Amino acid sequence: MSQNFLHEPILLIDGKRVNSFISANLSQRGNKAENLRASFSDPDLEDMPLTNKKVELFLREEDGAPIFRGYIRQFNPSERNISITAQDARAFLSGDLVPIIMDEKDNYDGYTIVQFLKEYIESQVNVNETRLSVDTLCEMDRPIYMTGKRGSKNPFKTIQKEVRDKVDDDSSLDRADINAIFKYFFEIIHLGDVSGLTIRKTRSLETPADFLFSYDDGLLSLSYSERAPPSYAVGTTTEKEQSIFKYGNAPTGVRGISANVEGSSKGELRENLISHLLLSQQYTKEIKMNISKSHNIGLGNIIRLEVPDSNIAGQYRVTGKTLTIGKDIKCSLTCNNEPVLISDYI
Repeated sequence: MSQNFLHEPILLIDGKRVNSFISANLSQRGNKAENLRASFSDPDLEDMPLTNKKVELFLREEDGAPIFRGYIRQFNPSERNISITAQDARAFLSGDLVPIIMDEKDNYDGYTIVQFLKEYIESQVNVNETRLSVDTLCEMDRPIYMTGKRGSKNPFKTIQKEVRDKVDDDSSLDRADINAIFKYFFEIIHLGDVSGLTIRKTRSLETPADFLFSYDDGLLSLSYSERAPPSYAVGTTTEKEQSIFKYGNAPTGVRGISANVEGSSKGELRENLISHLLLSQQYTKEIKMNISKSHNIGLGNIIRLEVPDSNIAGQYRVTGKTLTIGKDIKCSLTCNNEPVLISDYI
């Protein structure tokens, strides 16, 4: 049964309710700031400077926390309405801040990236108000350190890549158990009064599903595509020597990935490439589905698909969500699709 009748979306700008809210589109993707595009026709806001004003979107008035909280990055008034583009507070980390200079005298050697982010956010983002809470930041099971980071740069962009590339395989004794190999991703948590940044670790697809979908229960339509799994991985040692790890016989064609892993020797590098290659071999399907329930589903949630096609029935990880709000609410998900860059493939 559709949940649209349960929702009456509310848009707040700078704490004030927008009276003539027309439409909105909310996009969520792993390790990227959430994006909201909305349009409305409210005379009270026509002459208001909207840049960097706080925006909150609630699916229902009684919800304790918004489904989106962010800040207006751009607005375009017209004769009929006003359109805005907003991003969550991570936008302040990646775009507007003065770069930090890290040299041999002033640096963050010994800091984990979580310790660095807490200090960086408090000193650079939360200057006049708390835009991004650090109370939700917890240390990673396998910490990443800032030791050796030098130069003048916005370090958050580098940190994003390192978090995306980090693999946790400590619980996999032979590094060949894909259910014991995990990755990390950034997530924003929208609390009652403020939003917080956190780093989450993916869960095994063998854990109980958070949501179940079937054509009789919430699943409207789906499509999927398959790609050949990579059969080898390439990396470079600290001495700039390359090493290749091969796994599988590539019946659907030879493909490879370039992994950002560490290793002082070819043997150590090859050992570290194992988990990256095995993890990449999981992501052979891209599932796209339209749903009519569970609009608050989050990235990283595990869903179970109960459909007649045995090739796609099973459990998947949510990696993207798009919410379109107009006369009704439409929700689409992307599942089990780790973001793959063309440059990752050789």
